[in-house]
Amino acid sequence: MNEPTARDGTATGRLQLGGLVLDLEAGELLTADGRLAGLRRQALDLLLVLGRRAGQVVGKDELMNLVWPDVVVGEGSLTQAIADVRRALGDTEHRLVRNVARRGYLLAPDSAADAPELSIAVMPLTVEGEVDDIEWFADALHGDLVIEVARLPGSLVIARDTAATYKGRSVDPRQVSRELRVRHIVLGSLRFERNLIRLNLALVSGDTGIQSWAESFVVERAELPQSLAEFAVQIERALQPELYRSAVERRAALSPLEVSADDLAMRAFALWFRGFNAENTNEALKLCERAVALDADSVRGWWGLSFMNYQGVVNRWLSDPSAAIRRIDDAAASLGRLTPDGHGAYQARVIQAFLKQDLPALLRLTAAWTERHRHPIAFAARGLALLLNGFADEAVAALEKALRLSPRDPIRAEFQYRLAMAHFLAGRYELAGDWGLTAADTNPGLPWPPIHAAAMQRLGRTAAARLAFAEFMARQPDFVPDHILQRLPGGNPRLAEARKRLLDSLREIGMRQGRLAG
Repeated sequence: MNEPTARDGTATGRLQLGGLVLDLEAGELLTADGRLAGLRRQALDLLLVLGRRAGQVVGKDELMNLVWPDVVVGEGSLTQAIADVRRALGDTEHRLVRNVARRGYLLAPDSAADAPELSIAVMPLTVEGEVDDIEWFADALHGDLVIEVARLPGSLVIARDTAATYKGRSVDPRQVSRELRVRHIVLGSLRFERNLIRLNLALVSGDTGIQSWAESFVVERAELPQSLAEFAVQIERALQPELYRSAVERRAALSPLEVSADDLAMRAFALWFRGFNAENTNEALKLCERAVALDADSVRGWWGLSFMNYQGVVNRWLSDPSAAIRRIDDAAASLGRLTPDGHGAYQARVIQAFLKQDLPALLRLTAAWTERHRHPIAFAARGLALLLNGFADEAVAALEKALRLSPRDPIRAEFQYRLAMAHFLAGRYELAGDWGLTAADTNPGLPWPPIHAAAMQRLGRTAAARLAFAEFMARQPDFVPDHILQRLPGGNPRLAEARKRLLDSLREIGMRQGRLAG
């Protein structure tokens, strides 16, 4: 909905901003059904100034003079008003209100911007078998699935009633993408098999029509409501590598002054999806630091600083772990301020609890995190919390769920190592060895202790265990026994006993004594 501009270059009429409309003539921000959206006066005035200059950069000094003409205010008042506007618009990724480095702010209405990276249309489900009996069920399930996909952070999902207009039509996904202005199409089919439901889902690129992900789910009808959230998470995780990669490609042509904080943070996460290792972690951290320097309210930037510094510390990839831990604390404080119940804020608090070895807090926080956000990283953290508190079987269940939600996750080797250790804790050495080998194959550079070698020794396969340990030491020549305590901290008696078994087995196959430097 792009209205004409006046001769002086200012916009007139109405601007579409996410699900809201900015009426420039009436000076009001309205919901889709015409009601006033709650926004305090100064924040609304600021939005109107940006709206009348949509697509143009407005300097900070000019904004403060126009919004507070008779009052002397500091930049903090402007920052708070910008935050209020973004909150009202649901602009968590700063796509609509953009911070242009050293110049000011720019409003990019929907009609003037590209479709968001995470824009999705979930098509009506086709029914296989006896149509009359389950047509109504397919319609209801389609509505539920749209609701769950719409919960994904930063997503723009076409409403169920709009998507339902395509029911019964054979339409090229590329045509749907053009008509609805979305980047991704979810296709699905439904079939009843006695008391079971088979749901087939596929993710298709709206640009190319190429299928990038497909999965078949078989669930009991009674379990379907609980399963819907997991379907949505799998769709999101399948999208992420493509989202970050395409975002980097589209933004490569931007000049340095046009690059936003979210652009930088997206580039950081794109590095992670390219490869989970020391080099990419250090480069990604530099990008996240630039992001929060450019915009202190960059949620994605602070999230990256928290998670990537943590991985750098536990994997010994950073030259100054103490400085990294301080930045983790800074990130936790910022995320708690910006999105206290968000996925990143929970993750930051869990990381702090792990580094402080507060194992009871780790249990409480991960329980709350998985309840609110059914995310694979949350379940992997829950598995680690249960493992460190000595609950092997419960840890296995949580880690298996993480892998089921994101079987191709870029850090799945971390999940696999934790699963190997949970089985080792329970004395299931065959499974511990299998998962340890799988993790080592997935990411040979990840410096977890060689659980697979210890499991082989426990099973009496000493020659194979010695060979596996020698191969590990060739990859990780700096490994010392203290690294095991660093990776698996805490004084839980069951964990301490398993840790001793692990150490004893590794000593039997050639591990030398040694302590961490310093």
